[in-house]
Amino acid sequence: MEVLKKLKLLLWKNFILKRRKTLITLLEMLMPLLFCAIVLYLRLNSMPRKKSSTNYPAVDVSLLPVYFYNYPLKSKFQLAYIPSKSETLKAVTEVVEQTFAVDFEVLGFPSVPLFEDYIIKDPKSFYILVGIIFHHDFNSSNEPLPLVVKYDLRFSYVQRNFVSPPRHLFFQEEIEGWCTAFLYPPNLSQAPREFSYADGGNPGYNKEGFLAIQHAVDKAIMRHHAPKAALNMFKDLHVLVQRFPFGPHIQDPFLVILQNEFPLLLMLSFICVELIITNSVLSEKERKQKEYMSMMGVESWLHWVAWFITFFISVSITVSVMTVLFCTKINRVAVFRNSNPTLIFIFLMCFAIATIFFAFMMSTFFQRAHVGTVIGGTVFFFTYLPYMYITFSYHQRTYTQKILSCLFSNVAMATGVRFISLFEAEGTGIQWRNIGSVWGDFSFAQVLGMLLLDSFLYCLIAFLVESLFPRKFGIPKSWYIFAKKPVPEIPPLLNIGDPEKPSKGNFMQDEPTNQMNTIEIQHLYKVFYSGRSKRTAIRDLSMNLYKGQVTVLLGHNGAGKTTVCSVLTGLITPSKGHAYIHGCEISKDMVQIRKSLGWCPQHDILFDNFTVTDHLYFYGQLKGLSPQDCHEQTQEMLHLLGLKDKWNSRSKFLSGGMKRKLSIGIALIAGSKVLILDEPTSGLDSPSRRAIWDLLQQQKGDRTVLLTTHFMDEADLLGDRIAILAKGELQCCGSPSFLKQKYGAGYYMTIIKTPLCDTSKLSEVIYHHIPNAVLESNIGEEMIVTLPKKTIHRFEALFNDLELRQTELGISTFATSVTTMEEVFIRVCKLADPSTNVLTEKRHSLHPLPRHHRVPVDRIKCLHSGTFPVSTEQPMRLNTGFCLLCQQFYAMLLKKITYSRRNWMLVLSVQVLLPLAIIMLSLTFFNFKLRKLDNVPLELTLQTYGQTIVPFFIAENSHLDPQLSDDFVKMLVAAGQVPLRIQGSVEDFLLKKAKEAPEGFDKLYVVAASFEDVNNHTTVKALFNNQAYHSPSLALTLVDNLLFKLLSGANASITTTNYPQPQTAIEVSESILYQGPKGHYLVVNFLFGIAFLSSSFSILTVGEKSVKSKSLQFVSGVSTAVFWLSALLWDLISFLVPTLLLVLVFLWYKEEAFAHHESIPAVVLIMMLYGWAVIPLVYTVSFSFNTPGSACVKLVVMLTFLSISPVVLVTVTSEKDLGYTELSDSLDHIFLILPGHCLGMALSNLYYNFELKKFCSAKNLSDIDCNDVLEGYVVQENIYAWESLGIGKYLTALAVLGPVYITMLFLTEANAFYVLKSRLSGFFPSFWKEKSGMIFDVAEPEDEDVLEEAETIKRYLETLVKKNPLVVKEVSKVYKDKVPLLAVNKVSFVVKEEECFGLLGLNGAGKTSIFNMLTSEQPITSGDAFVKGFNIKSDIAKVRQWIGYCPEFDALLNFMTGREMLVMYARIRGIPECHIKACVDLILENLLMCVCADKLVKTYSGGNKRMLSTGIALVGEPAVILLDEPSTGMDPVARRLLWDTVERVRESGKTIVITSHSMEECEALCTRLAIMVQGQFKCLGSPQHLKSKFGISYSLQAKVRRKWQQQMLEEFKAFVDLTFPGSNLEDEHQNMLQYYLPGPNLSWAKVFSIMEQAKKDYMLEDYSISQLSLEDIFLNFTRPESSTKEQIQQEQAVLASPSPPSNSRPISSPPSRLSSPTPKPLPSPPPSEPILL
Repeated sequence: MEVLKKLKLLLWKNFILKRRKTLITLLEMLMPLLFCAIVLYLRLNSMPRKKSSTNYPAVDVSLLPVYFYNYPLKSKFQLAYIPSKSETLKAVTEVVEQTFAVDFEVLGFPSVPLFEDYIIKDPKSFYILVGIIFHHDFNSSNEPLPLVVKYDLRFSYVQRNFVSPPRHLFFQEEIEGWCTAFLYPPNLSQAPREFSYADGGNPGYNKEGFLAIQHAVDKAIMRHHAPKAALNMFKDLHVLVQRFPFGPHIQDPFLVILQNEFPLLLMLSFICVELIITNSVLSEKERKQKEYMSMMGVESWLHWVAWFITFFISVSITVSVMTVLFCTKINRVAVFRNSNPTLIFIFLMCFAIATIFFAFMMSTFFQRAHVGTVIGGTVFFFTYLPYMYITFSYHQRTYTQKILSCLFSNVAMATGVRFISLFEAEGTGIQWRNIGSVWGDFSFAQVLGMLLLDSFLYCLIAFLVESLFPRKFGIPKSWYIFAKKPVPEIPPLLNIGDPEKPSKGNFMQDEPTNQMNTIEIQHLYKVFYSGRSKRTAIRDLSMNLYKGQVTVLLGHNGAGKTTVCSVLTGLITPSKGHAYIHGCEISKDMVQIRKSLGWCPQHDILFDNFTVTDHLYFYGQLKGLSPQDCHEQTQEMLHLLGLKDKWNSRSKFLSGGMKRKLSIGIALIAGSKVLILDEPTSGLDSPSRRAIWDLLQQQKGDRTVLLTTHFMDEADLLGDRIAILAKGELQCCGSPSFLKQKYGAGYYMTIIKTPLCDTSKLSEVIYHHIPNAVLESNIGEEMIVTLPKKTIHRFEALFNDLELRQTELGISTFATSVTTMEEVFIRVCKLADPSTNVLTEKRHSLHPLPRHHRVPVDRIKCLHSGTFPVSTEQPMRLNTGFCLLCQQFYAMLLKKITYSRRNWMLVLSVQVLLPLAIIMLSLTFFNFKLRKLDNVPLELTLQTYGQTIVPFFIAENSHLDPQLSDDFVKMLVAAGQVPLRIQGSVEDFLLKKAKEAPEGFDKLYVVAASFEDVNNHTTVKALFNNQAYHSPSLALTLVDNLLFKLLSGANASITTTNYPQPQTAIEVSESILYQGPKGHYLVVNFLFGIAFLSSSFSILTVGEKSVKSKSLQFVSGVSTAVFWLSALLWDLISFLVPTLLLVLVFLWYKEEAFAHHESIPAVVLIMMLYGWAVIPLVYTVSFSFNTPGSACVKLVVMLTFLSISPVVLVTVTSEKDLGYTELSDSLDHIFLILPGHCLGMALSNLYYNFELKKFCSAKNLSDIDCNDVLEGYVVQENIYAWESLGIGKYLTALAVLGPVYITMLFLTEANAFYVLKSRLSGFFPSFWKEKSGMIFDVAEPEDEDVLEEAETIKRYLETLVKKNPLVVKEVSKVYKDKVPLLAVNKVSFVVKEEECFGLLGLNGAGKTSIFNMLTSEQPITSGDAFVKGFNIKSDIAKVRQWIGYCPEFDALLNFMTGREMLVMYARIRGIPECHIKACVDLILENLLMCVCADKLVKTYSGGNKRMLSTGIALVGEPAVILLDEPSTGMDPVARRLLWDTVERVRESGKTIVITSHSMEECEALCTRLAIMVQGQFKCLGSPQHLKSKFGISYSLQAKVRRKWQQQMLEEFKAFVDLTFPGSNLEDEHQNMLQYYLPGPNLSWAKVFSIMEQAKKDYMLEDYSISQLSLEDIFLNFTRPESSTKEQIQQEQAVLASPSPPSNSRPISSPPSRLSSPTPKPLPSPPPSEPILL
């Protein structure tokens, strides 16, 4: 039941996602139907025609065809005989020559090899009509012929006389020589073959003179043995050859289309299904969603079953509709007119199921969705190509070959379609009674069986690959997966290092004895290999995690935290060592472990189209909750997470903070016993972070929690035990108090300076009181000093002095605290890696050296105007104008080249190998086919056709012989045939039999005979069934043999063999045989490969768009034209490579139509013009996609459909038999707007024109005769002609389409279509008028500073714009379809030079919207903004030259290194080439990124990526630098380094605007800031101004030791209430208390003195005293708008009741709304840090 419940849940998930991805679902279901529509269109445009019964006239074989009398020759035709030594043969041949009125020359050849050599090499061999080769060793020249005569007739390889109009579209083996390799046409149909030819038509037994020569040779042999009797016999005897009559029938040209085109169209219709399935499965795998679900208890097989059922239902609907469309009669016709619809449905379903399993199989080989999708689709197409080899040599292929080829589901499908079309052609259709009918030792039932076998094999391969080779994610099963008794696996020995390295025992706290260890890690190693290099991510890690405890894992970026989490969750396998969870080993019992596992990954693993409720409901039930319990817990979790109002929002529309909350909710729901939380609060604002802390404290009771974080206050507050990693090794582990005790260096004093602060004077005061004080850091406005414990008695005097001289010394605020976790962390990192000691190295005294001291002397000159220096002696001039454009173009081109170089496997496979492989395989199959179909000797006897029935009529008492009938019967029985004497007309009998049993008629009745006597004259008719190729000659052989036996006795016989001459050298070199149909299939196959090549150009563009790198490049100054035209140039160069290789392939395969010296330039021109047209089209369409994978899939499907369908439609309708040439021309003109159609038709016409020209040349036809034969096609001498078979029209269309699509691209980039749509829909101005009053009449901000700033800007706008780098005047942003509608409401502010302006606010307050408007990513709805005097609305190009931008999410290109990215942006900025290296080196040096500068960005940790993003913003000396949460995800060391860099940039004269969730960051960096709430500024001013305005108080944070927590907590609370009257308990988190102390009668020194005593009396672990911080003010403003915190606290008060209700926090209004000018601020919750760092 549990399995069924999970399956039901997975199905619900799949169907919800499919329903919400409407476009993909429609594409999946409609694409097969679109191809069906093409088939239906062809069906309805090739209607069947009724034909009446036909009797053919007899042909006189004693005469040569008319052709021989009219054929203009310079010389006579020759009759050759072999061997020439026999005079007998010469005489016989001369008799043959004398038989006809045409003059022949008789030649003799000594042997067959000499004859063949002559034929091949001598041009004169053209005149040899036939070689007559007798199979008899003549001992002397006059030796007579034996009675049993065997001879070969060797006619020309190519028919000379029979000129059939060549077909473009369908293979017709008739035109390829004598077809001696076949007895019947491979595609035998019920319709009469060569219906209009009385003599049988192809292969031309009559027209080529074969029957006349054969009969003449037979008569000559008879005359040789019985000269007189033979002469007498033939005086009164006339031999005629007559074709079987054909009864009334329906001529249906569609059956040929069905057999030739339907398999291809059906395969193409299902290829998009295969692509979508592969992409769907791989997308879940790539985003780790599959593994995530596995952690929640989903077995792997369940996942596959759910996907199978989902797609099975989907394809069932599609196949049902297809069956109805194919089998429903419209105008009395249907695609499958006679077949059983049930069998058609079963057949299509078998193929659909095989396709599903094929997609599953392909998905197991790949990790990346777009790579797997592209290669999967390619392989799927390749598996169709063997059918082209099988079908055209079907009867020659062995049963084993057919079975093996059907292991490809596409070949099995195509073979099935072949059977259906054959049965349709017979008029019966496929029925239950005939599915077992063997046709060429194979049957339709076997095809169905093979499709099911294919499905099983694909499924088995998928299972084995996934189980044994799970690739990046997952733990592999052992090879003995099917064995009953597993063999113990011996882990490989790794040369990782010395495991006996001395332990850091002094820094490891003893394990708790009264706790149960849930997770046990023993000597764990993890090594990552990249080529020959390896990186050890975890080294000898051993630690335990306990139930009921939160264990916090700390470490710098790249220390191995996420790797540990990934190993414990089973995402990756350990290289060595063991880890146990609840006693189960992770490498063996992961399924059991995951039942109790909850995981919140570092990056959110969410379904884009699931709502918040969907996620919680889905994962809750996966973990085992009942629907009722799940509903309740979902509601409770929504309430706890503060996502109640977002319950129905899809995750892709949530902010980053909301996604983190949801991920935590998923981990917590259903009471997971083991929680692994990887940086759960990254990206959250302060109130949300605190809410999560409360939630985790409340939920940890019976759980084991492993948490990683970069927030040290979070670790301190939540961590029962803290472990710190550095370089993959565990450095220390213990409780926070233990670590502080071990690493503590005393007390930490944090001073926030004002801009007027004199650091040297301040340091003198500190040293005066505490001589051995140590400066820890001096970053921006923040200064941290360590005060040794032994000097504690001097602290009070120091604090009094600082407090009294606060204004004089330039101190904004100060705080003191005992050792904090942040200091512990920094100290541990320094001890583990001395290179981390950055801050101490940089600032070893209070008088730091100038920044230039670290730069080599030879670079100082060119760095005077570098990125950070305070003064500039020789300012570097940036490039402008045309030089800048060239430099930017070069940068963009290098980016594309780098992408191609780094992704060479993808580029090589998709852009080069794929199209070439398709062409090469196609040419191989076709050439193989043509080789195998070479004419072989065929003995013209009835035995060749097996046992047949030979009806005959012989008149009673025949003049020839009264016993003629008996003789004829004896002869037939001796030959193994069934004689059938009939009375009356043979023709009538044959018509009757064909009507009674049409199915077996053609195989049973091959020849017949009639001997009629009229007035002493005998007419012998040899009747032949023209459905068999060689029946005319067989019928003649039959009657000639009977006549020979009458003359020479029963032992006499003549055996004739049709053995065509070898090809002449000219024929071989020119491939005289017309191969037009080959061109059609080549082009169709090639178009499919080109679709992949073309779609690959979207991968980078969509990738850049999805990570917003393109936007950043535009913001940095790249113009639209430079960005796209550089991409177009490189992609055209890339396109040239496969084009030239394609020409080489054609040359290699000697494909003359494309490799001819005139054709090669045409092929290159066609391809390059196609690239010129299709690449801008792909660019334009790529705007519709969000991920490279989906872009690739959808573009392949789109381009395939829009390329192949038009070509097939136009080519099919152009066939003259169908009579729709006008429609074909109209379609051709309509489809000229499609590059794929132009490419296909141009290549087709190039091929056809060459082949037809060659065809006419081979036939020696004049231009007029040639065009008559071609029935409307006009061979063009100039291939670039506009008319029929010329390519000029298509080349012109492609040339024009390029600029058209480029224009569309630029219009799309400029949002022109959106603006036009908005205006047409009345959004402007009517929407504006309706909404403007409603939106902008929101209450104006009440804060006087905000009002004063806005008023100043209004009054002095022009002056301010001239003097200040950034001025924002009443800027507003309204979104049409986004919540909130009003994002920014009339914001005004000015930022001066050397000023850092901070924008603070909750997630969604409007900060990023302001940045988007300043960078013009979003248009300004109303208001103005000026950068360096230029208006953003009108001078955006100039504005962008002065802006540096670090977006909220890293807009980095994974395939580039950090250095390459900085160089690229340096070029974009216009830094002269000679200065770029120095500038980039300086940025890397200052950001300490030199170590990783030359590594790929995709290998960077989150912190390093943020550092690089900041570096990009600083490149090129922008006047205004916008930093959107620059330090998110950085560890404390990296964060301080960043602050240092930003501060020095500001000091160098730059203007900085920064947003951040870290209040310490704002205090350290911002000279002025504003707090935003709901799109408006609530306060504005310097940090000190805001503190003075909103608070004169102290904040006390104390942490009671957990051992005495309950006992001391109440006592300490009472102590504070008594000691500090009016104090208020602001917040309480377990053993952490936060108090607000009223300030008027208190001094810092006094509070410190009291708390030092209290620390001893009340067992305090640590405490912190600070003046009111920015965080307090921020929380004060944002609290009323964020009710989440209060809701959570109220919820917890009810659930946990940790303290009496009287201690709960009071709720009041924000300061800006109070009447008092300096309102009393609210106390704050505990800050992110005990001190301000």
